Amino acid sequence: MKKKEKNEIDFGQWLYEQRKATGLTEEQLVNKIGMINVQVINIKKWERDLEFPDLDAIYKLSEIYMIPSAEIIEIKQKTLQSGVEGIHMYIIRLISLFMGISIYGTIWLCRTILFITLILVTIWFANIPNQF
Repeated sequence: MKKKEKNEIDFGQWLYEQRKATGLTEEQLVNKIGMINVQVINIKKWERDLEFPDLDAIYKLSEIYMIPSAEIIEIKQKTLQSGVEGIHMYIIRLISLFMGISIYGTIWLCRTILFITLILVTIWFANIPNQF
């Protein structure tokens, strides 16, 4: 599992720091965003990495914080990727524990099962008659 570097922070922590740096409260940020589907609870979830803003909200945050939206999206993607990698390693460790094989053996087994599943699904879809 890849460890997080010291200069990398989670998306939620980054959003929190941006809001604090601009001196905005959660309520003020909601008002500045001005979207009906964004409320204080959404800001709280975003800052705790429980939920991520959609693209429209990211564009609004980009305008408010005067940061390119591509930079915000990149930080979001890094946080998502590190979370997925962590979940994958956790599952692999559990499987290796239950099966009594090494982590590398489990990774190889999971990749083999995934590859065979993809082949079978491809064959199955190829045999479905065209209904259009």
